[in-house]
Amino acid sequence: MKQMIILGHSNGGIPILVDQAKEVLGVEKFIVIKNLDLPDIELEKSGFSISFLSERDFDFSKIGGRSVQFGVHNCPAKKILFDHFNSKYGIDKSSYISLIHPTSYMAQSAKVGTGAFVEPLTVISSLVQLKFGVTIKRSASIGHHSILHDFVCINPGAVVSGFVEVGEGTVIGSGAVISNNIKIGSGSLIGAGSVVTKDIPDGVIAFGNPCKVVRENQN
Repeated sequence: MKQMIILGHSNGGIPILVDQAKEVLGVEKFIVIKNLDLPDIELEKSGFSISFLSERDFDFSKIGGRSVQFGVHNCPAKKILFDHFNSKYGIDKSSYISLIHPTSYMAQSAKVGTGAFVEPLTVISSLVQLKFGVTIKRSASIGHHSILHDFVCINPGAVVSGFVEVGEGTVIGSGAVISNNIKIGSGSLIGAGSVVTKDIPDGVIAFGNPCKVVRENQN
């Protein structure tokens, strides 16, 4: 792959995406489309080029056939970016590619939607379903028959056991453990290191061992 379009812009997301896309896909040219007026990121360039454009300066009619990914890894921000570029320029889910690091294990029966980003040393077990825009960070593990809905973010070292369902836009903190047969609602945040042994509703912040709801998630 010669070129990738990156929608959105963050100091953390861009370098991680560029490194993985270069390594896995051999991307040589990146075009970052900024929806906000933020300073360009300084990257030491080696074997690739990167340009930063305002959305006002990019011809979206030419995006057909080009590979698109998100320039942020925060999943609630991904949802905002997707809605913005979809409603304004018609960039739908079919335009996005998934980027999966080769050191991760992906079961043959797992299903991965478009726009996913899977970092090194992750485990995706049998019959897992990853919906659109899911982020799974380094060394996380997703157990068999689990379903991660659109824009779910699994942070480093988290363990999601079997038959777990995680609702749209929910963030699972680093090192959290989700027990078997748990359902976590949409738009919630599970704190780092939590042990989830009971279902968690929509739109809350929950943490602890055992994990308990502490307040509404107003983000």
